[in-house]
Amino acid sequence: MIKPSSLMPFSQRPVAWSITSRSLNPFYEFRRHQSQTLAQKYRCSVDAEPLRRYEAGGYHPLALGDVLEGGRYKILHKLGWGSYSTTWAAKDQKDDLYVALKVTTSEAKESRELKVLQALSSQPNNHPGWHYVNKMLDHFTILGPNGSHDCLVLELVGPNVADVVERHLKDSRLPSNAAGLFSKQILQGLDFLSTSDIGHGDIHTRNLALTIPDLHSLSEKDFMAKLGEPDEGLVLGPDDAPLPKSLPARIVRPASFGHREVQRILAKPSIKIIDFGEAFLSDDISSTLNTPLPVRAPEIVFGDKLDHRVDLWSTGCLIFELITGQPPFDVIMLTPPILVEQMIELIDDELPSRWQAKWQAMQGTPTRPDDDGTKLHSWLEEVYFDSDKKPEFTKNDIKRAAELIARLMRFEPSLRATPNEILAESWF
Repeated sequence: MIKPSSLMPFSQRPVAWSITSRSLNPFYEFRRHQSQTLAQKYRCSVDAEPLRRYEAGGYHPLALGDVLEGGRYKILHKLGWGSYSTTWAAKDQKDDLYVALKVTTSEAKESRELKVLQALSSQPNNHPGWHYVNKMLDHFTILGPNGSHDCLVLELVGPNVADVVERHLKDSRLPSNAAGLFSKQILQGLDFLSTSDIGHGDIHTRNLALTIPDLHSLSEKDFMAKLGEPDEGLVLGPDDAPLPKSLPARIVRPASFGHREVQRILAKPSIKIIDFGEAFLSDDISSTLNTPLPVRAPEIVFGDKLDHRVDLWSTGCLIFELITGQPPFDVIMLTPPILVEQMIELIDDELPSRWQAKWQAMQGTPTRPDDDGTKLHSWLEEVYFDSDKKPEFTKNDIKRAAELIARLMRFEPSLRATPNEILAESWF
């Protein structure tokens, strides 16, 4: 058995590279040259979003203290950034709430994300899982020097689970009470999504964020104390020349919750599922998803028909990670063929016949592995009872957890247990 983890590296194979059609597109090459030239001309001491993306079609330049939507939303701090958006902590001065303001790049097409968030906003709040899904409160459009930008006003949440585990927990895994509670909450949230005809498509620990207790009762001063003093750096051009309107005067480093605040949040643990960039409605499903490989459902890997049940597989991987601090599959040098090989070794199911030809074409053979391979229960137990970490779950707890995870991680989507079926078990 080749063990799929950092304890015994599985993926020591060369990576195949390919040239995409985009890299041969003359317009793309021209835009890339423009962006690289912009990045070389301007600089900033704060390392955050790339300056080259402040151009036509890119980010909207914002500054701390800016007010948007007729003075309603006041920018207080930066929360983060991605390829197609920047996200800011803001004060809703009309409703006296702290919110997250996600401002998309102007080149971003009309996205499924907005449609999904609008659909979620229309759902009644009488489902237990409603509380564990991040929702949109408002949305509007702003026009700036780089184009027109959608602005999504979202519930403000705290740090994501992955960052908390990596930066603030000495054993690099959650306490058992938090692992069990978060597993229950995400299953409830997932049931709410599926009954709303929505798939998330990107379930992993970085899209699971802790909520901040008593958030909206805080004064602005106390709120800013939790996020920390903003660290800003001037954007500088050649020979101190004036900046173009496409660029902000300063770049803000994203806020980071301190250790004491994280411990306070963990004292009343609760999570929300965030980031609906890969989400879909049941009548508007993409042909593929960009779910991270370690939690990617096999039907995505094999290019099969997709539906909300991709989230069940990812949730099985997620619960494994909430318990142990690491996913069941490799994260370093992982490729689809290596992932499928690890799936076959850990999962009791036969690989469905409709995928076997594609598996052979990848590199493999459609036969089952030897019976002495490490299975999910043994692997969960081996990783959890690592001698360097203090166990809080018993061996029986881990055995029962493995049984639940295995019911979510079935090759055949129709055979996966529903969230409610898992929640009915006494482990929760």
